Amino acid sequence: MFSPTYRLFCLLGLSLLIASCKHTDPDPNQGLSTSQLAVVQALNQVALPIQDADPTRSFADLSPLDSVLAKAQVIGLGEGTHGTHEFFQMKDRLFRYIVQHQSYQALGFEADFGLCLTINRFIHGESTSFGWTTDAARSLRLWPWQVTEVSDLLQWMKDYNTGKVADQKISFYGFDCQSADDNFPIVSEFLSTVDPASVASMDSIVNLYSLSGGSSTHAAWQQYSQRLPTLYNLFVNHEAQWIAAGGQQAYQLARHAVRVLIQNQDVISSNQATCLSYSKREQYMAENIQWLYQTLGIHKLGLWAHSGHVANVPSSCGSASMGYLLKQQLGSKYLIVGTSFSNGTFTAIDASKTNLPLSSLSIQSESIKSTSNYLLGKVQYPNFMLNLTQSPADSSLRNWLRGTQPLLLIGAGYDGSNPQKYLYNYPLTGSFDVLIHFRDTTPTHIL
Repeated sequence: MFSPTYRLFCLLGLSLLIASCKHTDPDPNQGLSTSQLAVVQALNQVALPIQDADPTRSFADLSPLDSVLAKAQVIGLGEGTHGTHEFFQMKDRLFRYIVQHQSYQALGFEADFGLCLTINRFIHGESTSFGWTTDAARSLRLWPWQVTEVSDLLQWMKDYNTGKVADQKISFYGFDCQSADDNFPIVSEFLSTVDPASVASMDSIVNLYSLSGGSSTHAAWQQYSQRLPTLYNLFVNHEAQWIAAGGQQAYQLARHAVRVLIQNQDVISSNQATCLSYSKREQYMAENIQWLYQTLGIHKLGLWAHSGHVANVPSSCGSASMGYLLKQQLGSKYLIVGTSFSNGTFTAIDASKTNLPLSSLSIQSESIKSTSNYLLGKVQYPNFMLNLTQSPADSSLRNWLRGTQPLLLIGAGYDGSNPQKYLYNYPLTGSFDVLIHFRDTTPTHIL
């Protein structure tokens, strides 16, 4: 039999063994400078935690934003990449919230105007070629929108409208001008009602576009370009007559479809000078949003686009972004919500490969420690919101938010060998009114 002393030594040895095996979590703030640590500690005091981005959960954690959202009439919902699941879900969640709590009437989308009118008819319960919301999402041409997350958004909008009278339904509009094809049917359909004799002229315009293949270097492009202002003037000169024959709403939609054709022609004709093309696209998107706001009278409008478009910043070429223009035009009526992340995987075109495959790519902010993304990832909450309209009492945080530091923004493509290419020196305060940060993210789900 073992003596009490022996048993005591055994227990002591076992305790030491267990203690030596116990894992100690590393200090998440290890390696931060004194000034960085002060910023993180101040962020911990003002960050508004959220559980996750799930649009079906309770809105209770969004209530701290009520007073901020209530002051706006147009809210830009930005995404820090074109392929992050959490960003898309959070924007869906915010849109559902502002519809149900702030009486928002419509969502403007970074997609073609004419095509989105067809989707709008679909979510209003009208007859279209779409059987399911997955069909509608797939029709959006560009891969960032051909995802389950957008299909879920459209399904919610369609379900919300079911059983409601027309003036209580929410709507879906495109404000981009990168495509012409889907605008032609909108114009032709209206002309066939109000002035059937002009349909042949419209058909010849469509044929010229088809001959050109949408290329500004083709011989037919010049003829096509010259015909568009004439078509637009036809609408202007017959406004009263055509409104009486076809209705105010149908007239305005068809007339604006012609305007978008002119915008598209101008953007494509400027493609030889890429920065000029980018600049014009930003201007035209802002113009189209103003048209939704003023002409259609949608004074409670959400916007879905990349953060680089909705933010109050220069575009990638140094000219004004859509968001900058809207901030100048609408002032405090325009509110900007940005999204960011620290570590994650996202859907993007792999720009490091010659065949440019659509892939799931990743980045860790540890590799870009100079960024806002890195420091935001040190906050005690994995997911949180920042109200940037309130100036923080802490001077270190106030100066950090107002200072320019790199922010990671990824569009359609990403080259993992050169992450510095996707960093933009923007102050968070001023660029955004609200920032929603996710420490870890996952890719969108391609349909």
